[in-house]
Amino acid sequence: MKLVFVLVVFVTWLAVSEGSWILIVAAHGTKSHQNVYVPLTKELVGRGHHVTLITNYDIGEVAQHDNVNQILLEQLALDTSIFPNMFKALTGTWRDKIEMGVQVARMMFTFPAMVAETTYGDSRIQTLLAKGKFDLVMFSEACGLTCYPFGWHFKAPTIAMSPNVLFPGRAALLGDEEHYSYVPFILSSYTDKMSLNQRLGNYLISKLFNTFVHDWHIDSVHSIFKKMVDPDCPPFIEIEKNFSLVFTNSHPSFSYPRTLPPQVIEVGGLHCRPARPLPDDLEAFVSSSEAGFVVFAIGSAIKMEDMPEEMIQSFIKAFARLPQRVVWQWKGKVRSDLPANVLAVPWLPQQDLLGHKHCRAFLTHGGLNSLQEAVYHGVPVLGFPFGTDQTLNVGRAVKEGYAAKLEWKEITQETLIKSIQEILHDSKYKKSAKRISGMFRDQIQPPLERAVFWTEFVLRHKGTDHLRLGSIDLAPYQRALVDVYFVFSLFFIIPLLLVFFCVRKCCCANKRPAAPPAVRNEQIKKRQ
Repeated sequence: MKLVFVLVVFVTWLAVSEGSWILIVAAHGTKSHQNVYVPLTKELVGRGHHVTLITNYDIGEVAQHDNVNQILLEQLALDTSIFPNMFKALTGTWRDKIEMGVQVARMMFTFPAMVAETTYGDSRIQTLLAKGKFDLVMFSEACGLTCYPFGWHFKAPTIAMSPNVLFPGRAALLGDEEHYSYVPFILSSYTDKMSLNQRLGNYLISKLFNTFVHDWHIDSVHSIFKKMVDPDCPPFIEIEKNFSLVFTNSHPSFSYPRTLPPQVIEVGGLHCRPARPLPDDLEAFVSSSEAGFVVFAIGSAIKMEDMPEEMIQSFIKAFARLPQRVVWQWKGKVRSDLPANVLAVPWLPQQDLLGHKHCRAFLTHGGLNSLQEAVYHGVPVLGFPFGTDQTLNVGRAVKEGYAAKLEWKEITQETLIKSIQEILHDSKYKKSAKRISGMFRDQIQPPLERAVFWTEFVLRHKGTDHLRLGSIDLAPYQRALVDVYFVFSLFFIIPLLLVFFCVRKCCCANKRPAAPPAVRNEQIKKRQ
């Protein structure tokens, strides 16, 4: 019997190890979102699987692997035309902020249908949908609703991958509660300790976001798929209830802890790795000062050169006053007014710099992937959030004690030098960074290994029905036990009503009607 069991396990393992066919759809989002699915793709093809990847950014050398088929939709690369106005909105008047908000809202309102039409209308995607066969479909939730029907179409289990924490509304679709009382909205500055007003705001903005991003567009994208691909597609709301798993780019060391449905797997920081040797010229620069060096980078979406000149000068003059070397990510034309201790580079090996023994601090916009790398390598942070999830990320880092925050509108030469010196010389930041780093690294298995395990688990077992909560199939009033409370209330209300009517009847029976005045006068005379 044991031999039979071993043989069954071996055959199952062999079937997976020979390689499954996996479709990964990441056709929208920023380039930084690659940090979630590219390392996973590389690991999966290294284990013999075949991956077809639909992406809006070239994934580089990974695409050259024999088992990788990259379908590049460059027309869906993130529209960065609005970002030059970001600095103006952050440092300008309320009118500038409103104009920026309108631009972002317009983009969010139009992108679901645009992404769907572009994706479904591409000739390569149409061929894939007509002739492709896959054992598993994975997609980035940054693509929104466009990716929902792929798993149903290919009759394959589906894994959703969030580039951030669990998106608003997703927990409810998996049968759990949203926990608005302590889970801050992803684009807010709230923490997990909220006042009454903050909880009110958190609830309203979370509901509005889910309505705007999900509910408002679900029917339109569904109609586009039915029109362009398959008219028999069921409602998306039924499809998304049957996702096998959701991978979230979160972990309690850098994300606020919360209860999660059993189908949610936290794989935050799966791209983090030990530092590798730096190029010789960069190594010579960062090692040339006994005071160490500082890294300054604000991600891939917003360009440093769009910063107002006055602000650029504030950074240059503040850096000139530091004994440390500064490695500055700068993609524009190299400036001639940089001090000798500053090196401007169009691209920097961020993890290799943060993991260098001489790295003293990290100046960042607070993107989640950047903060994960800072946590992994135990580097103190000075955050300059632009908005989106960066405000929440930096707020969490400040609460944990390994970061300080400086708003863009507050930036001057003096505020910069004061904040940087605080990060460099107050030991509490370094101690907190090392403490959080130790907790993040102390896991039963690395995040990438965990993501691979669960991916292959779904392949082996054709889904995760055993993890599916029964509450998924309940109506909202049933989950909230409204019907149960109603029945219980009847047990109290009905007896109370019976008692009330009995007492009333008894009182009425014993109460004689009052005699008319003439009769009462006659009765009084008789008594006399």
